[in-house]
Amino acid sequence: MALAANAGWRWWHNRPPFRPGALALESSLELVGYTESREALGQPVYYAPSLEPKVRMVLGRVSWRPPPGPFDGSLMVVLIDKRFNRLPTSIEVRKNWQKLRDRPDPAFIGSSGSLSKVAQRYPWLRGIGDHKAADNEPPSGYSVIWAVDQKASPLTFVANFPSSTQMHSLHEIVVEPVAISDLLLAVVCIGPDGQIFWAHRLHG
Repeated sequence: MALAANAGWRWWHNRPPFRPGALALESSLELVGYTESREALGQPVYYAPSLEPKVRMVLGRVSWRPPPGPFDGSLMVVLIDKRFNRLPTSIEVRKNWQKLRDRPDPAFIGSSGSLSKVAQRYPWLRGIGDHKAADNEPPSGYSVIWAVDQKASPLTFVANFPSSTQMHSLHEIVVEPVAISDLLLAVVCIGPDGQIFWAHRLHG
């Protein structure tokens, strides 16, 4: 009896409170220059997009409508360069809300043990599992976005994918700047206790 009750609780605990379709998710991605990225992010910009000529900036927007019922979890927004399964080397989110002293930001850049679990469950998101960028680039383990409040929608962000030089066999090759067709954009629904409810591909 106890085993059956425990199994029933686990089923209920890990059951998605809603499916992706309930949020009417919409998104867009475009390549922008430094000026456009600053305008999109607004002020203040704590981590300004790089001015290096080899860095191509990706402006992304994700929006959703409120969940059909109470939800204490979060939505994780992931952007991956499919060529190398790498995260951006840096990413910044627009602060399009009024921050209150007694209330955390509706969205922030962060990392969690859930990333590896998501990568294991969804092989097409394996780029977030190792928490690192391409060779010779700094770690990008904090380059995923966590939206913990409906006020984060619409979510606007700018991500950087610098080109780099890598070894292929015995020859060096130059990795070309990222193109929109190289990108995978997804939203992952995470429960309040780290449950992975679902992952939904928006682009790529």
